[in-house]
Amino acid sequence: MTDKAETETTVGFPPAGSAHSRLRWHQSLFGKITLFLIAGVISAYGVGALAGLLMVERNSQEQWRRQAEMNAQIASFTVRNIYTFVAVEADPSGQIIRILSERPLGDDESVLDTGFNPVDVLALAAAQTKNEVWLFRYDKETGSLISSADATGATSGEHLAFPTPHLPNNFFTGFATIGEREHFIASLPVATSAGELLGSVVTSIGEAEELLRTRDDLVRNSFLALIAMLVVISLVVTLVMRRLFRPVPALVKALTRIARDDTGTVTPFQGRHDEIGRLAVAIETLREAVVERENLRQVREVAKQMEHMAHHDSLTGLPNRAFFNKALADAIETTASEGSRFNVMLLDLDRFKSVNDTFGHAAGDALLVAATERVAMLLGPKDIAARLGGDEFALLQWVDQDPMSEASRLAEAVVSAIGTPFTILGNRISIGTSVGIACAPSHGATAATLLKSADVALYCSKTRGRGNHSFFTESMVMATPNLYALEQDLEMALERGQFALHYQPIVTVAGGKIAGYEALLRWRHPEHGMIPPDRFIPLAEETGQIVKIGEWVIRQASRDARQMPEDTVVTVNISAIQLHHRSLVDTLRSALAESGLAPSRFEVEVTESVMLSDAIASSVIGEIDAMGVGIVLDDFGTGYASLSYLRKLPIRKIKIDRSFIDGLAARTENGALVSGIVQLARSLGIQTTAEGVESEIELELLRLAGCDLAQGYHIGRPAPLTRASAPIKRSPIRTSSTGAS
Repeated sequence: MTDKAETETTVGFPPAGSAHSRLRWHQSLFGKITLFLIAGVISAYGVGALAGLLMVERNSQEQWRRQAEMNAQIASFTVRNIYTFVAVEADPSGQIIRILSERPLGDDESVLDTGFNPVDVLALAAAQTKNEVWLFRYDKETGSLISSADATGATSGEHLAFPTPHLPNNFFTGFATIGEREHFIASLPVATSAGELLGSVVTSIGEAEELLRTRDDLVRNSFLALIAMLVVISLVVTLVMRRLFRPVPALVKALTRIARDDTGTVTPFQGRHDEIGRLAVAIETLREAVVERENLRQVREVAKQMEHMAHHDSLTGLPNRAFFNKALADAIETTASEGSRFNVMLLDLDRFKSVNDTFGHAAGDALLVAATERVAMLLGPKDIAARLGGDEFALLQWVDQDPMSEASRLAEAVVSAIGTPFTILGNRISIGTSVGIACAPSHGATAATLLKSADVALYCSKTRGRGNHSFFTESMVMATPNLYALEQDLEMALERGQFALHYQPIVTVAGGKIAGYEALLRWRHPEHGMIPPDRFIPLAEETGQIVKIGEWVIRQASRDARQMPEDTVVTVNISAIQLHHRSLVDTLRSALAESGLAPSRFEVEVTESVMLSDAIASSVIGEIDAMGVGIVLDDFGTGYASLSYLRKLPIRKIKIDRSFIDGLAARTENGALVSGIVQLARSLGIQTTAEGVESEIELELLRLAGCDLAQGYHIGRPAPLTRASAPIKRSPIRTSSTGAS
């Protein structure tokens, strides 16, 4: 029984270990990849089959329609050859859509004139089309078409019924019922030149039942062929994968031997020139490394190197956080036993992340090294500088006499040294630093307390405008954690899904129709509720997080825009930091591709100062415009954009700053300025949007000035996507001018 249990269905390879180490077929790597490939093939063929079915359906209908139109052409030709008193009417493509006659076809007079009765004429047409042909007369009383003759002369008096409402005096192709049989027909109306319907010549390409049966046979045969192909391909995939993964159990066995310190057997399959061969070489390398571990000298050297790496930063060579924590603990013990004093300083580099994002990681690394060298030159022989991570550093300063004055001198020197511009990789870079100071033992008796006190003092320095140093005081405990916590929470807000987009409608001034929406970022903090953008956007730009946040905004707005009306656009705001990232173009391109949104329905909004800042920004803007994405110049009139810039840059719209709209009714100079901006933009083919519209009077004045678009609280407040497209209800009450967006 044991042997039988051990030989249950496995991957079919020689055993690689004990019985319980075996894997069932579906658990093995071979089985999983095989199933994945087969599933992929089936999915691909399934999608192809569905597409083929749709194409067959569409092509069948199109083929039937063309054949019906051709039969109608042939029948009309036959009728005209015999009834010379008729004329025809054709569409621009040449398709005859109506026979014009002042008397009914097939009446006694036409028989006397031509010598042909209607059955003979229809028989001639049927002989050429190889299908049935009828002549119908129009019954004015019932408003229906009733057959008066057919090609066989066997029936008459049958009614022609269309499947959907159709005017008999219009050309028709499709399924229709004649008597009790359904045909695919072409109905060619016969009417007088005045438009009075006399009847219709109807040609058939076959009965519906026969046509549909032929189509279904084609689909069924194609499906059976597809199934056969899938079976063959699945077998081929299984055999190929079985052959490909045959070495895997042997390599697993080799690894198992190495794990048991059995290193006497050389790893097989190293000669293969594929991933299996590389894996075998890697396993052999591992085996050799295990053998070499017996070399004591090598082990001790590695241990020494690892010890250094564990306590020092690989980039700057400074002690790391672990080393600093130990040094701080030792300093506290020394203070307790000898009564000595020291200061703990925490500092980080202001605008470092912006530099890193703008000039690249290589420049950021070089900047860290250069800043470290400047700080190291300011330290005493016993002082310690450590890199805690990123752009955060810590200093341990031993005090000779006065902790406060000595700390102030060192902090001021550090601020001055870091504030002096750097030349990094040919770029002149200016940054700054803020310093937080805690004095031991007065500001803490433990390492954790001292670091926390210095951290609180650091963020107090930041709130004072950067480039400052602050000593810890007890009053800071309640005053500063909010800013620190806000920055920490901001780092996790995107991951935790706390951001949301609200959309403010933009309408046409002339008609009030919604032309688009501006996407506005909102942060719903789990503890503090909705945090206004003017609090967290500058913080995100300072820390560099605006790049990832901006990418999320672009992708989310692209997806949301698919749920908006097709004739609307969505606009997102872009910061200077984002414009210095060429990844912005890739983000826009991939977001539009993933969402399926047309580039013409997406706009990016930048301020004058950002757009005109440097060549990099101008280049990125040019690439965005080349994609078909619109460029909107925000806050026009508050910066320094001139007529030459408006002509040179690819601007689709300009937004008139709300400061010109506010008080538009009260100050005539504002009205003149707005009119001038509108006329300037119109002469350049640029649309104008008025921001901050908060009253009906302002909207009317904008209409008189010729402004194209408007947005503001009077038109609609920012709202989630589900409510943004609701009908706009304008409020007659003027609101505050603090947040139209």
